[in-house]
Amino acid sequence: MAALTRLVLFNGWGVDARVWQPLITSLTCHLASHQTSSLHMQERRLEILTPDWPQPASEANTTHLSELGGAHSLWLGWSLGALRAEALANSLPAEKKPGARISLAMGPRFAQSISSCSQVEFPALPASTLTTFANAFTRSPEASWQHFLRWQASGEADARDCLKRLRALIGTRASCSPTVLSAGLNELATRVMTLSRPEEFWLGKHDPLLAPDLTAALREQGHHVTEFDGGHCLPVSRHETLAEALLKRMAPGGSRTCQSENF
Repeated sequence: MAALTRLVLFNGWGVDARVWQPLITSLTCHLASHQTSSLHMQERRLEILTPDWPQPASEANTTHLSELGGAHSLWLGWSLGALRAEALANSLPAEKKPGARISLAMGPRFAQSISSCSQVEFPALPASTLTTFANAFTRSPEASWQHFLRWQASGEADARDCLKRLRALIGTRASCSPTVLSAGLNELATRVMTLSRPEEFWLGKHDPLLAPDLTAALREQGHHVTEFDGGHCLPVSRHETLAEALLKRMAPGGSRTCQSENF
């Protein structure tokens, strides 16, 4: 397999593309520090793109985002971004599909559904969890968004520090309108991945937004799972480790089967 030279990062619900800055910095530093270690690393170039995707899918943004694919690209979707990236990739013709795609901190679906058409049901959060949050968001969007930041940071080893760093990156107010965020919650309630072949999942061992038995279920069905010693905020809490794993994955011959170990 040839090297992947374009990395496209899709952010999650309520968090804009600024969240990727620590990972981008780590990637840049790793590449720079290895420039003199081998001829291969001297010749290596990596294009990193962070298309902010706050709106639900539309013909306009689907057309734009489809140009980010191709056999040389890897799409890393975090949280809601993983569900969106999978749906977009499946809608594209073969020549525009990404060469590789990884779902970060997200399983095949975010929350359970009372009725599902999926042939294989994977563990997810109870439907009532998302419904309760969505109702609270309708009543008080700002307070609910702040609660969500605390919730997703709660699985990290130092939750307070992670929350502080997250707020320093994205600010103390949501960058999207309540209407856009409400639409995103609806996507989280309804989007389900189509798993017709083995997929790649990079998950935090202590992620409060994932069902605890998800990893075992995915591996049992033949999917490739890498576990990181963190929670949901891996782009903030484990950006250096993510950078190392991504560069390994994107190197020539970096197949997904080598990513089954833990980090």
